[in-house]
Amino acid sequence: MGIIIMQVYVYYMSFPKDKLWIKIAVYTLFALDMVQTVAVTDSSWSFLITGWGRPEHLHITEWGFAFIPFFCGVCSAGVQLFFAWRIRELASRMSAKKVFLPIVVMIVCISFTQSIASVVASARWSTINDIFQFHAIFAAVSVWLVGSAVADVIIAISMIYLLNSARSKTRQSPLTSNIRRTDHLLSRLIRNSIETGAITAGAAILDVIFFLTMNETSVHFAFSVSLSKLYTNTLYASLNARVSFQRDVDRDTNTTTVSDTINIRSEGSGNFTGNLKSVPQHQISFTQDKSGTYWHGSTEDRPGVIPMVSLGKHSLNQI
Repeated sequence: MGIIIMQVYVYYMSFPKDKLWIKIAVYTLFALDMVQTVAVTDSSWSFLITGWGRPEHLHITEWGFAFIPFFCGVCSAGVQLFFAWRIRELASRMSAKKVFLPIVVMIVCISFTQSIASVVASARWSTINDIFQFHAIFAAVSVWLVGSAVADVIIAISMIYLLNSARSKTRQSPLTSNIRRTDHLLSRLIRNSIETGAITAGAAILDVIFFLTMNETSVHFAFSVSLSKLYTNTLYASLNARVSFQRDVDRDTNTTTVSDTINIRSEGSGNFTGNLKSVPQHQISFTQDKSGTYWHGSTEDRPGVIPMVSLGKHSLNQI
């Protein structure tokens, strides 16, 4: 929970101008995680403290245990819908919207299905509260866990494919400092997608495996309890990664401005004699337009300025 609080604090301080619906999603998931922590703590207290020395307390659960599927299902659905939106945005920028539209629709449908199954599982369990009767919600829990794992795998593969396709197109262009920055940024985004996608997909797949093969034990509970926090941490890490991405862009831009000052001997000026004052200096310059979308060089009434193009802050916010 401490990591989640830190992630939310970083987001709050770093992105006050994010879209309203993204802020609502971030803080709603944080509130759900807080309540889930209370529920899990109550169940742990019942198992280990008030039920100490009473074997029946190892299979009779309290109210908090019944809400574990609900919190996991709702949190995972929120995160999966966010990444479905991100896939749609990336596909639109790459003119692949029609190709990925069915995939986005599939992710949304699977996400809603697994979240509904988790709500059904919690509702049924609240009237049972006995681990020995877990078979009564086997079908609902299976749909919830399998659906969550499938959606995570589809999201991870789609994100990696889109970002890798964008990097491949970038590498086909002539190599410039701007292309190098873009390639570096896309490589970091691919690595971030693999890392975050592997965490949630791996945990969900392990939960499914242990649940389907060892459902007579409670091993799968260890993954079920932590799934909601893994999902929310994945979302926060993905959003907060823009801080380091933007810092790298700014650093590379400043480095380019300082180190890429080009001294070019003008035509007809004769051989270079080493006198820098006699040589026209051409300096790369960056300005920002009113929309804040792109950085570009302006050459109007400014001789000796070479325009360059770089990724802008708005582009980072949409990745």
